[in-house]
Amino acid sequence: MDANNQRSVLIATIVYFFVELFGGLYYHSLALVTDASFMAINVTGQLIALYVAWLAKKSPTKTKTFGYERAKVLSGLFNGILVGFLLFYVFFDAYNKILHPEPLEADKILLIAVIGLAVNAYGFFMFYKHTADINLKGATMLILNDLLGSVGVIAAAIIIRFTGLYVVDALTGVLIALLVAYPTYFLIRDSIHILMEGNPGKIAPEEVETFIYRNFPDITEIKDMHIWGLSTEKIMLAVRVRTNGITYQRDSIRDMKSNLRSQFGFSDIYLELYEHKHSN
Repeated sequence: MDANNQRSVLIATIVYFFVELFGGLYYHSLALVTDASFMAINVTGQLIALYVAWLAKKSPTKTKTFGYERAKVLSGLFNGILVGFLLFYVFFDAYNKILHPEPLEADKILLIAVIGLAVNAYGFFMFYKHTADINLKGATMLILNDLLGSVGVIAAAIIIRFTGLYVVDALTGVLIALLVAYPTYFLIRDSIHILMEGNPGKIAPEEVETFIYRNFPDITEIKDMHIWGLSTEKIMLAVRVRTNGITYQRDSIRDMKSNLRSQFGFSDIYLELYEHKHSN
């Protein structure tokens, strides 16, 4: 994603965050304050995503031999944890608001929420094509949650405007929090999965084995296959294969790696070949 587009979304989000926060506090709207709280997380997430996108491009070093690609995963995990802590505050505040609803000016809240809907729709449109990157996926989900939150606040303001049921504002705040919790769980789960050297893609080891046996008949045994990811975009393969006594030349090894990359999209392949030892 272009850095200028990221910065434009970030600036629009920051401006609207202050509008929504002060509007929510002034008009006593928990739904607006809740949405503004998530907007703050959104801003944090976008700042982290912007920094990590720059960091991930740095070349490997002697101490960071794989480079900084994993920073994207840490970014997603950090954003998820931030939202998780914020949820506790939202549910606690909503409980008090449900017990003691406060009057609020629905018309002004509606206006603020409509502006927020436009800002979040713009941000989501700019980010949604880049969700294969777990770094940008975290930021995109935060923007999507804010977008849904704006829709919720608009609905609550309309209901309050015609019914006077102020408790709807607090209930909407809870609904927004629940909408945030669901995708955040998957973001945290996927981030931890990658950090635990899990396979982040949909590449089944059995399919890789079948492909090797089918296309390289001199391979008689596959051992110690490992598939893992530095991020959701960079998936690695390490495998040891036994041959039937045929010595593979450099060109053959290169062709094998090339075919595996083309078929499964591996970023790097670590391949160890060893010949079958015949017993005397």
